[in-house]
Amino acid sequence: LTNKIMNLSYFSEESKLPLLVSPKNGDNTKQTLINWIIQNKADVEQKLYASGAILFRGFDIQTPQDFEDVAKAVDNDLKDDYLGTSPRDKKSGFVFSASELPPHYPIMQHCEMSFLPSAPRRLFFYCHVAPEYGGETPICDFRKVYTDLDPTIRAEFEAKGVKHIRNYSSPSGKGTKGFQLKSWADMFHTTDKNIIEQKCKDNDIICEWKEQDGLRLINKNAATKQHPVTGEIAWFNHTQVFHIDAAAEEYHKIHKRQKRWETFKYSMLLELMTWYKKWTQNQNDLSMHVTFGDDSPIPDAYVEHLQDVIWKNMIIYPWKKGDIICLDNFSTSHGRLPYYGPREIMVCWTS
Repeated sequence: LTNKIMNLSYFSEESKLPLLVSPKNGDNTKQTLINWIIQNKADVEQKLYASGAILFRGFDIQTPQDFEDVAKAVDNDLKDDYLGTSPRDKKSGFVFSASELPPHYPIMQHCEMSFLPSAPRRLFFYCHVAPEYGGETPICDFRKVYTDLDPTIRAEFEAKGVKHIRNYSSPSGKGTKGFQLKSWADMFHTTDKNIIEQKCKDNDIICEWKEQDGLRLINKNAATKQHPVTGEIAWFNHTQVFHIDAAAEEYHKIHKRQKRWETFKYSMLLELMTWYKKWTQNQNDLSMHVTFGDDSPIPDAYVEHLQDVIWKNMIIYPWKKGDIICLDNFSTSHGRLPYYGPREIMVCWTS
């Protein structure tokens, strides 16, 4: 790859993920990057589809607005509506904190809002404060995950689809048990149930009002997605995030990588919590749950195999201040590893 103004390379020649773009001659201003993106729009688009992700590194990006300006140069169709699971704080017109979940919490690989028909085409992340330790945002080519899955397991997912279940507490917190993502008022930014029901209808979400003013959201989806531009098929659901065994299985892999007392502790704790929940709770009442589309359970062994395939294909790179990465959400997933110390990553997305 050659370019007169930018250095273009790959973190891994084998995976081609992500494509790294950095200034060649020391001209690292935001405007230089924006001009280059605009002048090479078709080539940038083609490389994004081929790789699945482009990392812009070494540029003078200092503020959420700088980040938003670069993202708009790539794709001007930014949105500010969010029906996903992570709690987020707004930073600028279209920029939000990537997640307000605690630093020790594992965020498994996923394509953003894969359970919605309105899943964004593209995601952008920006490193405002690089983490002291850990806190990487690994990415994974979910096209490779699809092809690498055991054919028998893959065929069962394709035949049955998946059913995603999310439970949200009331705005008052009544009836809250265990870990909760957020209240449904925080999710929809309203307490008007008619508005919420209409928004759910618009997004193919089944909503069920529960006792003590809780809310259950259900989506039935295909397990995979064909890319609307390239025609490639990718794994495209939240089984590896929502399944009751997913967090404990993820933390075993995290501990194998980080080898810290804290990761060992949380790995063991999650094992115990998973066992306890299986024996004492209706899994449909958990904050997140997933089954096959016909309501049959997804075997634990399937989730273990799925996460093995994901980790085999995952790319982990350290954040540097000013980094911006653009992901093709229809082919490439993201997650977050545990960390300690300051860390501030921001996000924006398209329709």
